[in-house]
Amino acid sequence: MNIDQLLYMIAIATAGSLSAAAKQVGVTQQALSKYLAEEEAEAGLELFFRSKRKYLPTPAGHQYIEAAQQILELRQHTVNALAAMQGRPPRPLRLGVSPNRGIELLSQIYPIFERRYPQVQLAVTEGYANDLQDQLLQGRLDAVVTGQIGAAPSCRMLSIHSEELVLAVPSFHPLVKHSTARLEELPFAELQSFEDALFIQPRLSSNMHGLLQSLFDAENFHPRVATSLPNIRMQLAMVRAGTHVALLPSYYVRPDPAVAFFRLHNSPRMTMAYMTRTGHELSEVERYLIWLMIASKLRETDTGILWNDELRAICSEFGSVDMGGFL
Repeated sequence: MNIDQLLYMIAIATAGSLSAAAKQVGVTQQALSKYLAEEEAEAGLELFFRSKRKYLPTPAGHQYIEAAQQILELRQHTVNALAAMQGRPPRPLRLGVSPNRGIELLSQIYPIFERRYPQVQLAVTEGYANDLQDQLLQGRLDAVVTGQIGAAPSCRMLSIHSEELVLAVPSFHPLVKHSTARLEELPFAELQSFEDALFIQPRLSSNMHGLLQSLFDAENFHPRVATSLPNIRMQLAMVRAGTHVALLPSYYVRPDPAVAFFRLHNSPRMTMAYMTRTGHELSEVERYLIWLMIASKLRETDTGILWNDELRAICSEFGSVDMGGFL
């Protein structure tokens, strides 16, 4: 096998079909089918189940894909090490981030990151969790910062923090009797009290959409969905216009004369995580980036840090950080 063939097999696993995988890697479907047949003949086992044009990895296929990703990781580590020996700058850290909370968090911590590692370029790709995970598995990204999803077997999630979801409504709504914009002082409300309101849903392919659907199902609540918007700031603008309500991360609870916020009794939460391929060893640069994410959250009242041994070790490694550098 060669590097191209490894990438081809990973593309089939992530795309789920030969036609979609062929478009991703830039070869014909016939050529991709030939490569797959050659790999299966060499392995002496089927690597994919074929069902209604869907290609799903067999147990042998899962092992093959995991090994392929480890080979690609090792190859990249070798390339970086050789570049360092020759005094060349390292390859950019290819980072995927969600278009709302992820990109906003990155914009806050990047100035501090750049001061410590001016030679390291962050190549940022904006997208939704499932799409970014596919790019990660295909080797097009090194890591992803996004809302936590059910990771594929060949992905690893390092949970960083969780954030409560709140209900944003126009301030003239009859249930609004408060003026506070402090999370701990917000009144609680029942979703059923807003059964006549027009809800804004996140984009169907976003992690947030699945999270809200699970919440609605648990509450046996069937919202009147007026529209679907991918951007949280657009959702807030619609609430501010007085026509809709939306469920948003508590980060967006800020004084606004046109918007009021309610907490929900079951306190649903969204988890932010750092996702890599299985077997990937975090570099010093990545560990510092994660530390900045933690430090940024520690400034907020509802920190929600999901402490574990790995996060504690990262904090011990870098100690305190100049909080004045945060926006």
